[in-house]
Amino acid sequence: MKTYREIFKWGDKREEQIDLNMIRVIKENFGYSDKDFENKHLSGKSEIKNIAASKFDENTQNVFISIVGSENFYIDDFSRANFAYGKYYLDLLRLRKMLIPTPPDAVLCPRNNDEIEKIIAYCSENNIPIIPVGGQSSVTQGTETRKGGLVLDLTKHLNTIVSLNTINQTVTVQAGMFGPAFEQELNLAGYTCGHFPQSFEYSTVGGWVAAKGAGQASTGYGKIEDMVLTLKVLTPAGLIENKPFPKSAQAWDIFPLFFGSEGTLGVICEITMKIRKFRPQNTRYASFIFKDFESAVAAMRDTMQSGIGLPHLFRISDPVETDIAFKTKGFDNTFSDKVLKSLGYKQGKRVLMFVSAEGHWTYTKTVISRIRKKANKFHALYLGKKPTRQWLKQRYTSAYLRDPLMDAGIMTDTIETAVMWDDLVNLRQAVVNYVEKRPQTVLMIHISHVYENGANLYFTFLSPMKKEQEIEDYVQFHHGLVETIVQNKGSLSHHHGIGRTLAPWMEKVLGINSMNVLKAVKNHFDPNHIMNPGGTLGI
Repeated sequence: MKTYREIFKWGDKREEQIDLNMIRVIKENFGYSDKDFENKHLSGKSEIKNIAASKFDENTQNVFISIVGSENFYIDDFSRANFAYGKYYLDLLRLRKMLIPTPPDAVLCPRNNDEIEKIIAYCSENNIPIIPVGGQSSVTQGTETRKGGLVLDLTKHLNTIVSLNTINQTVTVQAGMFGPAFEQELNLAGYTCGHFPQSFEYSTVGGWVAAKGAGQASTGYGKIEDMVLTLKVLTPAGLIENKPFPKSAQAWDIFPLFFGSEGTLGVICEITMKIRKFRPQNTRYASFIFKDFESAVAAMRDTMQSGIGLPHLFRISDPVETDIAFKTKGFDNTFSDKVLKSLGYKQGKRVLMFVSAEGHWTYTKTVISRIRKKANKFHALYLGKKPTRQWLKQRYTSAYLRDPLMDAGIMTDTIETAVMWDDLVNLRQAVVNYVEKRPQTVLMIHISHVYENGANLYFTFLSPMKKEQEIEDYVQFHHGLVETIVQNKGSLSHHHGIGRTLAPWMEKVLGINSMNVLKAVKNHFDPNHIMNPGGTLGI
């Protein structure tokens, strides 16, 4: 029996349990008892059936089958339900409530670019929406099939490295290749892609570009737009493909238009990326604890602006996230914890910092040594390598907590922004003030992508759901959160993308003239608006 639960569970679909330390945190903050963990709230264990029928008639189905083959054409209820959403909180909540009002009409798995070109031509002529899909890890409703149509699953066939150029130190890869397979092949050749988002295990190279993503080593390697040299994109207006140059001055560049386009302009088919030498034996680590958030931020800014070299992982957890980490790891109230408190690193104020540097051994040694001196200048205590190493071991697994937390009736989601240094502390405080208005809500904040001129702020919030009003409650709270960020000089997104979730704010943030430019681009590449309609631009 195929169930809704099989769709919304994260990653490899394993069932995770909330550990005892996390249960203690939940009980302390939300007044939960053991009884609250006994049953799964909105479990989604019902069988998927009675999904709205496909709107494709027999002739349309036969056209698509003739292009990709019957083995790559799916019209059954489970396949269509499985591709109706991504992994946004409301996506998961709707699946738990068995709500799939607009499933795709079919799922196709094209085998090559020629087939994609034929599919686009037919759909453009017949006004059939197309939603290109990779790992389905969007947390902004980026792949929701709000108008039905056709989902193109790029992962089944378009998932290999096309070529590796060791002279230029570049790789050309198909868009549907998942992160782990991509990185493994590069490692075997002595290279790394350098891009490790939290969704790394279940996201694709094409998805990284489409969402304009950032990996956890982005402070050193850059965001995805800093890594890509060329793109091959099939649009309703034709093929867009640029040639590889290290840099050029050939008027304005066209291909950056597709960074963050989220499938609204065309299908990203191939990507040529820079790669770096893989030297894990040279990676160095450091961990620190600061007395407060402000001093940790000041140390980060000083490091980035002083020219001492860039770390790759550069991350701080605010006091709430730090305290919860101490509790969930069983560190609070230990002898070591009491020593920290006696030295002035007080609960509710202290902040953890994780650092790593990659590359040549002389570089990594120098960078870590200089960062230690910088941290000392801001009265941080060096904690050694172990905390950072431990954090890296679990960096992908924390996403699995979302399912059991929702089972316990807890609203849990994230939102992130980019902000200049002089606005960062004020923005953080404004969000804290907003969230404090909601009873029984925990807000954890971290910085994980750092630049000379500013950084990102990443917010994770947990709060008991309002039973029977789960959707309305979340929408209202989330709307106020976005408004608070925008009003306090934060960007709509730093690396998650826009999707349908944040599209309503685009004109307010960018301005009407900029929006008109984006719409003109959309109208050129996709005159019939078949590509991921409603995504990003809201049209």
